[in-house]
Amino acid sequence: MNAGSESGKRSSDRSTSGRITIVPSSPRYAEQMENLLHRVYGTTPEDPDEVFTAPMFRHHMHIFPEGQFVALDAGRVVGLTVSMRIAFEPSAPFMGKWWTLIGEGWLTPHDPAAEWMYGVESAVHPDYRGQGVGGKLMDARFDTAKALNLRGMVAGSALIDYYRVADHVSAEDYIAGVAAGHYFDTNLSKQIKKGFRPIKPIPGYVVDPETRGYGAVIMWDNPLYDAARAVGVHVLPRRYRMKRHAPHALPPSASL
Repeated sequence: MNAGSESGKRSSDRSTSGRITIVPSSPRYAEQMENLLHRVYGTTPEDPDEVFTAPMFRHHMHIFPEGQFVALDAGRVVGLTVSMRIAFEPSAPFMGKWWTLIGEGWLTPHDPAAEWMYGVESAVHPDYRGQGVGGKLMDARFDTAKALNLRGMVAGSALIDYYRVADHVSAEDYIAGVAAGHYFDTNLSKQIKKGFRPIKPIPGYVVDPETRGYGAVIMWDNPLYDAARAVGVHVLPRRYRMKRHAPHALPPSASL
């Protein structure tokens, strides 16, 4: 899926805590994490449709604990990220179907010595849209990349709003238009704002009619990367606390 929706109505139990905490993922949260993805994507345990299961989440934590985070509100999982490390060459970026690239959910292509972090998945509960949860989860990833002295982070950004113009705009021109501010894409626009730059389109990246199957290779360069230092293997986990603030509406789409 790799394109977690952050839209939805407000929940009646959001007042249970004044703070949301970003913490490293733990096996005790695995079932909640699976349930969160079913809530976000409208899937079920009986028909998961390329959604991570609790055993998969536990495997992610085993092979790359530094790259996995959850957002908690009074112990309830309201957001998550999944990451792995890969070999990546900016001049020849990866191409292919997301589910295949991530070992069909098990992250078997993870390379613990690789110099790049790959953002596999990011999802926020619909009731928590506009709270900055996704941004804080991304900051935790950035901090991990810096602590490990990785070259940066790459991901595939599903082009959620491409369907609006797909009949008369190529995916390549759409990506350029989003980067220039001519179009607003619910996924890619936010990632550009966080410091990613789009590289090229990925046909057949996801199975989703709104994206017409397209994603975009996006890349963030670690500003602290030191080529003279070796990349790290492990870092100590950190906790992050964020104050709750009033939700805000996502920017409207640009004129098409």
